[in-house]
Amino acid sequence: MYVLPDEGEGVGMKAGDLRHRVTIQYQKPPEQQNSFGEVANAWQTLATVWAQVDVVAGNEQVQNERWLATATHNVQIRRRTDVLPKMQVVYGSRTLDILSILEPNHPGDPMTLACVEVI
Repeated sequence: MYVLPDEGEGVGMKAGDLRHRVTIQYQKPPEQQNSFGEVANAWQTLATVWAQVDVVAGNEQVQNERWLATATHNVQIRRRTDVLPKMQVVYGSRTLDILSILEPNHPGDPMTLACVEVI
């Protein structure tokens, strides 16, 4: 029999829910320009963690006279204090830009990274 948690108590996250391996990356500040005067944006690995990756929605729109396809994802991970918006999640060959972070309501609950992927 399943018992609902008491109010003020988190449901928590089971290890089996975290079945996707993802890498969280941050953008390293530019150090120098290349021979064309461009600044290279290097991404550094912050952490590789287990996550639950869910596709929420897809969208297509015309932007600058071109079709742009995007997919919105929710990535749930165990709570961390070092993850910030403007970082990215690498999931296999996909790169997901973190738009916002939904903090857990209760200890043990996962944090959710609201992400977008440009396809």
